[in-house]
Amino acid sequence: MRLFVSPGSPGSLPVLAAAGRARGRAELLISTVGPEECVVPFLARPKVPALQLDGGNYLFSTSAICRYFFLLSGWEQDDLTNQWLEWEATELQMSW
Repeated sequence: MRLFVSPGSPGSLPVLAAAGRARGRAELLISTVGPEECVVPFLARPKVPALQLDGGNYLFSTSAICRYFFLLSGWEQDDLTNQWLEWEATELQMSW
């Protein structure tokens, strides 16, 4: 897998924290890219963070990437985790 992050991107920090939880469960390459670099080939606009899965598919929602890493780490998600992810996506990222 390959995780694309950008300095200053509000979604990068939670994704990196979630990736740390899944450390050792799968091989992960972390690439730092510019905020205007298109890493997901089928999106019209640049979007980071993005996770390229081993099969070539992409996840480009911060919440979806975090959920993927949580599942990979074996951490069972609960309502509080989902609430945090939704708050981060709707409140925190909107303020950036």
